[in-house]
Amino acid sequence: MRNAFTGFGALCALAVLLGGAAWAHNPVVINGGPTDAETAHFIKDISVSRVAYHHAKPGQEVLWLTFNGKAGQTVDFQMGLPKLDRYASLRPATALLGPGLPAPPELPFAAPAGMGALLFTTEGRTPTVFNEEFTGTVDWQFEGEQVQLPQDGKYFLVSYLPSGGEGKFWIAPGVTEAFGLWDLIRMPVIIVQARLFHEVFPWGGILGWTYLGLFLAAVAGISITGAVLL
Repeated sequence: MRNAFTGFGALCALAVLLGGAAWAHNPVVINGGPTDAETAHFIKDISVSRVAYHHAKPGQEVLWLTFNGKAGQTVDFQMGLPKLDRYASLRPATALLGPGLPAPPELPFAAPAGMGALLFTTEGRTPTVFNEEFTGTVDWQFEGEQVQLPQDGKYFLVSYLPSGGEGKFWIAPGVTEAFGLWDLIRMPVIIVQARLFHEVFPWGGILGWTYLGLFLAAVAGISITGAVLL
C-alpha cells in the first residue's frame, strides 16, 4: 500500500505547489486538426482558462471551438502566436458566432444558418512577449477581447489567419484558473505537446522539472520501501 500512496502523494504535492498559481492555460487541443461547425472542439465552461493551439495549413486553415452560453454572460479570450521569427508578421482573427449577434461580415467560412457574428482582428496591433515559465515556452500575445452574449444558445469561436497560408496561432478563452487530478496525470503529455508546438526541446519549464523531480522522488521512495520490506 505504501507504494501506491507514494505515487499519489507526489501528485498531491504537485497540486499543492501549483495551487493558486497562474500556470499554463489548460489545453483544449494542441495542433487542432481540421474542424468545422459539426466537429468543433467543445468547451464545457467558457469561463475557465483554456488554450487551443492550431497549426493552419492546407486542409485545416480554420479552428472551430464551441460552447453553450447564457444571455448576459461575459466571454473573455485572447489570441497569440508562438514566438518564432517566421511568424512575426502573422495576425490571427477570431469570429464569435451565435444567436442574437449582428449579420455576419464576410468570412472565409460559412456561418451556421441563423447565426450572427462579431469579428475580432489583430491586424495593425503590436503583440507583447509573454514568457510562459510553467511550460518554458515564449509567445507573442495580443490584448484580450471581451464580449457579452445577447442570448442563451450555442456559440462558436472560430479562429484563422486572414492572410491565409501556413502558420501557427492560439486562442485562449476564459480567465478562471482551474485544474484537477486528471490534468495533473496528463501533464507530461501537455508539456511535451506544447513545447513541440513552440518548436523547443520537448521537456522543460517549471512544470516539467517539478513533475520530474516529484516523479524521481516517488521512484526513490518506492525503492527504499522495497529494500526495507526485503
